[in-house]
Amino acid sequence: MTSRWRFMAICFGLAAWFWCSADAVAQAQPTSPQPADADHPTVAKASSSINWDTIRWVERRYKIEAISFKALDETGFDWFGSDDVMVETTDAKGWTVSNEIRGIDSGDTHNFDPAKSCIVAVRPGTVVLGVSSVCETVGEPAPLGFQVELWEQDSIGSPTGFCIEPLGPPNPGRHVGPYRAHCPNGNPFSDFIGRAQIDYPTQDLEAALPKVGDEVVESITLDACPDLAACAGFPVYTFTWRVTRLSDVRVDLRSVLDEAMQISGARSELEAIRAGLRYLRAPSPRKTEPETGKLPPVR
Repeated sequence: MTSRWRFMAICFGLAAWFWCSADAVAQAQPTSPQPADADHPTVAKASSSINWDTIRWVERRYKIEAISFKALDETGFDWFGSDDVMVETTDAKGWTVSNEIRGIDSGDTHNFDPAKSCIVAVRPGTVVLGVSSVCETVGEPAPLGFQVELWEQDSIGSPTGFCIEPLGPPNPGRHVGPYRAHCPNGNPFSDFIGRAQIDYPTQDLEAALPKVGDEVVESITLDACPDLAACAGFPVYTFTWRVTRLSDVRVDLRSVLDEAMQISGARSELEAIRAGLRYLRAPSPRKTEPETGKLPPVR
């Protein structure tokens, strides 16, 4: 998930202590009239006394890698050609996209090299799923989530294959594919195969992966028709991925605050914390179908 979600979770735990500190400062101040909501000056005074660089904690980290997809039923009639598939995954820091995977028929499985098929915790830069999408060794903190989409290129498509977007380099710390599977303006020769959104709340990951090195493999049947305009012969595809718990990382609050201030445009640590608290929401329920029917038991 986004660094904003991560920061909001931190804000939730920090807020109670922080506002108590502010109340203590307020009780020591003269009770002269104050302008309404003048950016809470007593809280700002309490904030200025905090050495943010000394606040640290240990954070669990994870990575998610693509393993395979399977065509239970290809697009259109099985006897008329094969599917030429492109896979695109999107997470909080960008997207990855595969090369065109040709000759997929009903019953076929395409296996990715997980070491080159990172979905979450992708190393920044321009990457191709299955070729150069490598995970950062430090991973990402929970909660996590990603979306996967599969598209099919008809044989009568344009000579360049899938729709190509002219792209510049990604922003610092982000990752992109060299193109998108389907351009925003649409490509009449690309057929939508299916989509799924996978979300992992923190508590689910902590229960399923209690130790460093633990992993879980899950699969989901893609939604082939999220709206009538996206249907392409009602194909049935599944997508399989792996979540791995990596080594814990020691994090300092200063780096999180700096990142949150940059993203939100906040002018101070206090303003960033307040913005995080306003947007605090519970993670969406997971919509997955585990490969084994359930997550591994807690050990």
